[in-house]
Amino acid sequence: MWDRKDLELEADVEERVLVQADPSLMELVWNNLISNAIKFTEPGGSVQVRQKFRDSFIEVEVTDTGCGMNRESVKHIFDKFYQGDTSHSKEGNGLGLALVKRVLVLMDGEISVKSEEGKGSTFKVILPKAEQTREQAEVERNNE
Repeated sequence: MWDRKDLELEADVEERVLVQADPSLMELVWNNLISNAIKFTEPGGSVQVRQKFRDSFIEVEVTDTGCGMNRESVKHIFDKFYQGDTSHSKEGNGLGLALVKRVLVLMDGEISVKSEEGKGSTFKVILPKAEQTREQAEVERNNE
């Protein structure tokens, strides 16, 4: 879809990051955040995914240059069935971000959003770093 909209996709992430989370549930999180960024960004815009290491957690930001949201929408964006932009209501049911938030709570993670109408949105996900087992550290050393 980003090809059809001629979007620039920029990813600044580590090749391998260990977090304490269920991979299939996290796939749901990333698919939802990135597909929303693409959906709400006008043709010719951009989507960025950035990952940063912090002391005991990993921070990932998904930023778009899309339509953004007003303050009222930002307050309710993680509520079930809430759709701030009804022009895209045929493309979803308002459960995606509520489900993302629930998954992240289950994974001891967090999500927040900063948005400005007409300027885009940034969703920040925070996940705890995984404690490496001795076996995982050995595998990682052997792969270097």
